[in-house]
Amino acid sequence: MDEQKIRRVVAASVVIAVVLLCALLTFMVYQMFLITEQDRIKKDLDAQIEQLKEEMQDKQDTYDIWVSEWKIEERARERGWYYPSDK
Repeated sequence: MDEQKIRRVVAASVVIAVVLLCALLTFMVYQMFLITEQDRIKKDLDAQIEQLKEEMQDKQDTYDIWVSEWKIEERARERGWYYPSDK
């Protein structure tokens, strides 16, 4: 091979390497943005889950109070209902 042909092969190899490197870097940056966005979405969903768990616990506490015997009796007395033994 003559020197000019070797230079062309080397130049072509360098160009291919640079293009491949640029493509890989572009792909890597794109993936980093996707991962960051998915992480943000996950954090938002985790926060919503925690908020809903707290609301569910509050509702359960309220439910537990309203189904307890003393609360049922209190509400019945507000409406004028009494046990026959109370009179």
